[in-house]
Amino acid sequence: MAVKLIVLVWGFSCFVDPFLSQSQELYFNGFHSSNNIRLNGAVEIQSNGILRLTNETSRLLGHAFYPSPIRLKNSTTGKSLSFSTNFAFAIVPEFWKLGGHGFAFAMAPSKELPGALPIQYLGLLNASDNGNLTDHVFAVEFDTVRDLELMTSMIIMLALISIA
Repeated sequence: MAVKLIVLVWGFSCFVDPFLSQSQELYFNGFHSSNNIRLNGAVEIQSNGILRLTNETSRLLGHAFYPSPIRLKNSTTGKSLSFSTNFAFAIVPEFWKLGGHGFAFAMAPSKELPGALPIQYLGLLNASDNGNLTDHVFAVEFDTVRDLELMTSMIIMLALISIA
C-alpha cells in the first residue's frame, strides 16, 4: 500500500548546557531550496514549502537530513545532553482503511544509510543490519499500521522494534 507523507513544519532544539548559555537551534518554517537540508530518495520540496518524503508509489523511501553535526554529549563533562523537537505532519494513505508504514524522526552519525529498505525498516536499516552494534541510529516511528513482527512492549537497544 502506498503512503504519501507530508511534513509541514519541523523544529529541533538541542540544549547543551543552559548555565553556559550554549544551545543549538534549528527552525524551518516550511522548506525551500535554500534550506540547509540534504535530500535523497523520493523526497521533493513543493512550491508551497511542504517537504514530501514519498508519493503514491509503493515501497519508496525518502530522507531529509540536516547535514551538520548536532552535539549530544558535553565535550567537557562527558554527560549526555537533552534535546526536544516538534513538527507537524500528515500521513495520507492511498487506501485510508489500510494505513501505511509511516516515517521516523531519526538521528544517525551519517547522512548516508546504505542498504536501507522501505516499509517496516522505515528507510533506516535492513534485515541484515537490524541490531548491528555499529548502526548507532536513534529513531521515533510515526505510522498508521500495526506491525506484529516488530512490535514489543519494551525498549530494546540496537534493533528496529516498535514499542507502541
